[in-house]
Amino acid sequence: MPAFQALEGMPYWQDLATGDAQKSAYFYSKLLGWDVSGDAYRIARKEGLPVAGFISQLEDPTMTDAWVTYFLARDVDRVVVGVDKRGGSVLAVADVSLGRMALCADPAGAVFGVIEPAGEDQFVAAGEPGTPVWHEYVAIDRGRECIDFYAELFDWEVEESEGYFVVLADGAPFLGMRDESGSADLEGVAGFWETYLGVDNVELAARRAAELGGEVLAGPEASPFGRLVVVQDTTGATVTLCEVATPVNEDELDEAESLLR
Repeated sequence: MPAFQALEGMPYWQDLATGDAQKSAYFYSKLLGWDVSGDAYRIARKEGLPVAGFISQLEDPTMTDAWVTYFLARDVDRVVVGVDKRGGSVLAVADVSLGRMALCADPAGAVFGVIEPAGEDQFVAAGEPGTPVWHEYVAIDRGRECIDFYAELFDWEVEESEGYFVVLADGAPFLGMRDESGSADLEGVAGFWETYLGVDNVELAARRAAELGGEVLAGPEASPFGRLVVVQDTTGATVTLCEVATPVNEDELDEAESLLR
């Protein structure tokens, strides 16, 4: 599986904050082929590369299970100063095995994180089945203000087209943001980051999620990203599964070409 080097301000990691880490880990390992290890903090791997973490939430009836997107930072402490300065809040800062991490909230209360990796390598598994393929912010309360908050905090290059905001690095998009302010369906929701995880067949993934005790909330359906299905997992967190092609192994291509010569 190839790994991609992330740049500062790009999505780098994702944690599932869950009321039952063991139950969540089982669901995603069976759905996406993840190998999950660890106790207090579980790390999921795909073909040996770290993909995501599972962290147990304290028993709090006001907390809901949710995926949290972490953005790469060279200096977490500098970024959290920027969070405070721009009207957000810093919920926690800690040094963990992965590096220095901070859990934050934007001006509307949507949760996100920043991470300064422990090592020099800044590679992530992404873009193929079993790994994150897209990240999207849904702005609801104080929508445009929150979109500007992230753009300024991470110094993003943002392009808008018909109400959808695409964030670019060297001309290539790496995440999206949409303003759903005033949406009746999302009334009372502050806003949230959404993780898209790749699957090779979205119909099969939807059926498998239901067999494992999850629930299909929307789809499968076509979208500009490909075929999607929105699933609620066995502890209540939602995730979008997106059909993507399995990359061709270059060594296999070389072998096939040699046979044709």
